[in-house]
Amino acid sequence: MKLTKKQAELISNEYNLGKVQSLKPIAGGWVNYNYELKTDKGKFVVRLLGTKIEKDIKNRLFIEFKLLSHLHKIKFPYEIPYPLKNREGNYLINIKKTLLWVYPYIEGSPIKNYDNATIKSVVGALATYHKYVEKVKITNIRKVDSLKETSKKYKEMRKQKSDNPANKLMLENFELFEESLNKVEKIKFNTKQVPIHYDFHKENLLFDGKRVVGILDFERLLYAPRILDIAHLVKCTYKKDRSDFIKRVNFIIKEYGKVNPLTKKEKDLILPMLAKDNCRMFERFYKLIGSKSKKIHQGDLSSLKWTIDVQMLVMGVVGLK
Repeated sequence: MKLTKKQAELISNEYNLGKVQSLKPIAGGWVNYNYELKTDKGKFVVRLLGTKIEKDIKNRLFIEFKLLSHLHKIKFPYEIPYPLKNREGNYLINIKKTLLWVYPYIEGSPIKNYDNATIKSVVGALATYHKYVEKVKITNIRKVDSLKETSKKYKEMRKQKSDNPANKLMLENFELFEESLNKVEKIKFNTKQVPIHYDFHKENLLFDGKRVVGILDFERLLYAPRILDIAHLVKCTYKKDRSDFIKRVNFIIKEYGKVNPLTKKEKDLILPMLAKDNCRMFERFYKLIGSKSKKIHQGDLSSLKWTIDVQMLVMGVVGLK
């Protein structure tokens, strides 16, 4: 859906945002579409959700709203997209069968590459986030999927034919992930759990120079061991060289601990947790691009290759291979 000036005025009226001065799209986002709305009261982001929102997605959205509102209320030290309520006290409105919500615009810039200074700031922001949410009680929040279902899907994947580049790549690396799955299934990841962000990387952060000032996109919220967030950050910042990779992992663990101490068990389980998560992701790629009848998105194929590269490195480093 493309927003018009007239629709922007309707949105502004619904949320008491003032007189509309300008409206322009914000680049980025595969699923949602964002617009910058400027009024005489300030700048805001209008987030469009699409025409069809399933019940479970809507429930997850309200969990996201609850967490963001809580963080805003307790003065979380980073800017976040906390949702505004409209005239009727609701977060969502419907315009031409498209649901949307609004939050105050967050000033900041993206970064292109990681260096130690930016990673230090990113890790500090993640550790701070975990501290602020560790006592938050949210019911019905998603939990980590069982590996039993993943194991069942692997049996189906073994029967898959090489019909497209994605299938071919998956079958070439299937033994790596099957072996990984067999190893991580035996590990107990019973460590401290919090509502994790699960997508904490530079594309979802805003910076002032090399300092994180804003955290975006909480839609993947999950109740899980906090080390899963750390493991995902390791994946997003990894270096292909084994020695550099180990240094990066140790740097992240050290910087996190300065803000929010980790137990020895948590430190030891970060890379096995990454291996476990990659096993899930490998199966999800099968569902996403494992059929020849589906058009393969180049971004999905690149993500699959990235997951394979990281898994080979992780399994070698932690001695599970």
